[in-house]
Amino acid sequence: MIGWLKTILKDSMMYGIGFGVSRFLQVLILPLIAKSLSVSEYGYYSNYVIFYTIAGAVFLLGMDNSVARFLFDSDQKQYHRKVFSTALFCIFITSTVAATVFWFFPRILLKAINVPPAYSAALPYTLFIFPLLVLNNFFLSWFKWKRQKFFFLLNSIGVVIFLLLPLLIAQRSHSITFLVVFRIIFFSQLAVAGISTVLCSHYIRPVFDKSLFLSMLKYGFPWMLVFLLGLSRSYLDRLFLTRYLNNDTYGVYNFSARLATLLSVIITAFEMSFGPLAYSIWNKEGASLFFARLQSAYTLLLSTAACIIAIISPVLILLLGGAKYSGAEMVLPFILFSAIPLTLVNFSSLGTAYAKKSFLSTITLLIGFTAVLLLNVILTPVYLQYGAVNASLIGHILIAISGYYFSRKYYQIAFNFKKDAIIFILFLFLSVGAVRFHISNNVYQDIVIKLFLLIVVGSVIFAFFFRSEYKKVLSLVKNVNYLRVGSNASV
Repeated sequence: MIGWLKTILKDSMMYGIGFGVSRFLQVLILPLIAKSLSVSEYGYYSNYVIFYTIAGAVFLLGMDNSVARFLFDSDQKQYHRKVFSTALFCIFITSTVAATVFWFFPRILLKAINVPPAYSAALPYTLFIFPLLVLNNFFLSWFKWKRQKFFFLLNSIGVVIFLLLPLLIAQRSHSITFLVVFRIIFFSQLAVAGISTVLCSHYIRPVFDKSLFLSMLKYGFPWMLVFLLGLSRSYLDRLFLTRYLNNDTYGVYNFSARLATLLSVIITAFEMSFGPLAYSIWNKEGASLFFARLQSAYTLLLSTAACIIAIISPVLILLLGGAKYSGAEMVLPFILFSAIPLTLVNFSSLGTAYAKKSFLSTITLLIGFTAVLLLNVILTPVYLQYGAVNASLIGHILIAISGYYFSRKYYQIAFNFKKDAIIFILFLFLSVGAVRFHISNNVYQDIVIKLFLLIVVGSVIFAFFFRSEYKKVLSLVKNVNYLRVGSNASV
């Protein structure tokens, strides 16, 4: 079990460093865009991003998951080339044709995504960003499952670097406009797609296996629906809020949602390392216990990180967006904590993944999607952005609960739900309290005091809920002190 923990920590740190660098660079990008656009323009920018993100998920067709499943059916490189090329040509042709078709209906599309015609000049770039996004997401998955970590990091960090450098140049000449932003995004995706194609060139062959293609499409389609339902559910709040919020308030809300993605450094790093490890050990003795204890530790880690982000959010908002985004911190705790039950799907779906029941994952996402939709209908008109974020939070919890219910039939894990729920709820209340109540009028003193109190509370929770780990830490500290005293005595 210690070996498994070391493996997931090592891989998580590897991916975490890569995504940490990527996220840090994106943090640098955020103020360049947010400060250059008006608050309402930032809302329209977010709507374009939401569109090409969802389109990219749809036209990936689940082939990233299919490749992961079919890749291990054979060790022969010729077979790997066939799998890779069949999937690559399929998603490239499909996404490019779709983008071309969308191009002929600009008015309908702009109305659907709630972007005024005055910003239609950015639409052609947006349309052809998503085929590039499809390719880059496919390459990213390929590098992950082939364990080509350097190529993986090159792809993920490269997109951000090719975006950051032109933005910095444009800022110096004061030429960052709404249109310029999307031009730069397009060419950054194009550059990384070109580099990734070169890196994978020895797998690209002019082959097409109809039988293999249909099998991969059949396996990947449910996962595409899972991804689509997941993204659509995540963005349902925006669909409703555009009807009830003015443009500036909507822009502030989108800024808060973007700020919450800081938590994805930990989430993404963990998810990248958890899947390959879980699939390789779930039949081994002690795996079930390992998964249960890992979930509790992961919940504590994410809850603590979310609370830290909420506490320091007033300073982050001023640094990254400026005073015009003031107030974005008020809904931030709910957005942060709505991401935690969603990432617990990695644990709740272990049984359905073990039994290869991918359609059950689609059902769990459908349950969550329906819950978020209905709750938005009920809550958003009355409570506005607070109704929307709580609709997402409740819907995400239902997704996790549904996953646990379906999985228990195929893979038994004794999760400590009571402990995990207490940790989650306690830190959620701490985060809400941190943004609503102030101990000091000085914002920096207020943050320092709250961080100190968080350390105290976190230590008490760790000692109470993780007694064996707490004793091991104490033992380790005592041994270190013993060795230090012994070393000093010998001198």
